[in-house]
Amino acid sequence: MSKQIIAYGALVERSIDGGTTFEKIPECKGIAIPMVETDYQDVTSLDSPGGFREYLEGLKDAGVLSLPCGYTSAGYAQQTADKALGVPVKYRTTLKPAVDQTTGDIFEFSAFPTPQVEGGDLGAPVGMNVSLRTTGDVSWEAGTPKA
Repeated sequence: MSKQIIAYGALVERSIDGGTTFEKIPECKGIAIPMVETDYQDVTSLDSPGGFREYLEGLKDAGVLSLPCGYTSAGYAQQTADKALGVPVKYRTTLKPAVDQTTGDIFEFSAFPTPQVEGGDLGAPVGMNVSLRTTGDVSWEAGTPKA
């Protein structure tokens, strides 16, 4: 039996007090989990063995995420207020538990939010995308396994 999960049932929250209290982001339609990439610096020299390029591990970056949401006035107000703070906001994504877990995995990171209202076609729901420019480290905590 597969132990994979679907995104439905996950929780995406944000904290403006450094992670003491978290509040749900309304109408999320996706999850926010950064992908950490590492830059590699070319350190090849005239005496590199066999003429192969050599690299040195450089800085890491978790990039920019796109968090899809349904537009609500409350959600837009929340995100524009967060953007106006001018400091990173802490985000937490809690996945629903897999079949062999009692609690789901948790990802935490900080980012600068930019809300973007997406106009829908006639009769379609109005959406909102929150662009999250990550800053700093990303943490991951595995869910609790079932006994």
